[in-house]
Amino acid sequence: MIANLPVIDLSDLSQYNSTKLAQAASKTGVVLLKNHFLTQKDIKALVLLAKQFFDLPPDIKETHKITKENYGYIGPFVENLDIHSATGVGDAKEAFNITNFNLCTFKPQQPLPSVFKDNLVFLSLCLRKYYVLLHTVCRMLAIGLNIKDSKGLPNHEYFVDAHALDLKSHSTLRFVHYPEPDKVDGSSVSSAGAHTDYGSMTFVLGTNQGLQIFDGNEWLDVEVPTQKDGSPFLVLNIADVLNFWTNGYLKSAIHRVRATQERYAIVFFCHPGDGVLLNPVNSKIVKEFKGNRFDIDNNGYTLTALEHLYLCLRRTYKDKNDS
Repeated sequence: MIANLPVIDLSDLSQYNSTKLAQAASKTGVVLLKNHFLTQKDIKALVLLAKQFFDLPPDIKETHKITKENYGYIGPFVENLDIHSATGVGDAKEAFNITNFNLCTFKPQQPLPSVFKDNLVFLSLCLRKYYVLLHTVCRMLAIGLNIKDSKGLPNHEYFVDAHALDLKSHSTLRFVHYPEPDKVDGSSVSSAGAHTDYGSMTFVLGTNQGLQIFDGNEWLDVEVPTQKDGSPFLVLNIADVLNFWTNGYLKSAIHRVRATQERYAIVFFCHPGDGVLLNPVNSKIVKEFKGNRFDIDNNGYTLTALEHLYLCLRRTYKDKNDS
C-alpha cells in the first residue's frame, strides 16, 4: 500500500502552513517537502558522486573506514539499524558519511577520497543549502508548535538556536548504495532495517523506490513525486531529538528500506549542537499532549544530543567496528 503523505511548501512560512507542518509531523513523522532549495542539477550531481565512489574497489573504500566520530565508509553488513532483528545480520547497504565539516565555511574537515575531495566547492554549497533548509523547517515547526520563551513571548528561533552555526554538531551528509537483492551475499533480506533516526530530522533523496514507513499498523511504501522543474520532492523524517523535545507529539518516523533494485540515496541527518539538552519545549501543544515519550534520563540527569547519539551508534555497530 502507498503512504498518503502530506506535502508542505517551504516557500510559505505562514502560521497556517507552519501549523499544517507540525500537525502532519505528529502523525507518522514523515512529510514531503517542495521548494526545498536543492535543484535538479544539484541532485543529479550528488547521485553521480555516490555512484563514482561506490564503484571504487573495496580496498580503496576501506582505507576510509568509519571512525568513532561517525565519519567515513561503512561496508556491507557492518551497520545493523534494526537492533531487534532476529537474524543478527547487518544491513546489506554500504555508505559514506561526511560528518566533520566547518559550519563557517561548510567545508569538510575529514580525510576524503579523491572523488569527494575534487568536488569540495560543490559539496560545501550543498551543505550550506541543507542548513538553510534545516533552519527553515526549524522555524516553521517552532511557529506551528507556538513555542514560547521564558517570558511567554513567541520564540520562533528556538529550534534554529539549537542548530546554530557556532555550535559543534554531528550533522551528517550520507551517501548510500543499496545493491540489487540478487547480488547480495549473506542471509539478510534487509537493505536497511527498521529504525528511527537519531538526530532532530532527516532529509532523504533517493533513486528508485524502496523506502517504507510504519504507520502503527502496517508498512507503507513511500512514493516521491517530482516538482515542476523535474527535481523530486524531498522526504522529511522527524527523528528522535524532535520527539524528545515535543514529549512525543512529533513522531520519530519508523522506517526501513526494502530495495527491489539497485538504489542510491543522499541523506542529510540533522543534529543539534552536541551539548544541547533533550528537554521538552515550552509549548501548550506539547504540555497538553497525552503521549509517551522516550526515556531521555541517564542516571538522574537529562541526556545531551551527543550522549544520545553515541548511545545509538553503540547499539548500531556493536562489535562490528572497533575503530
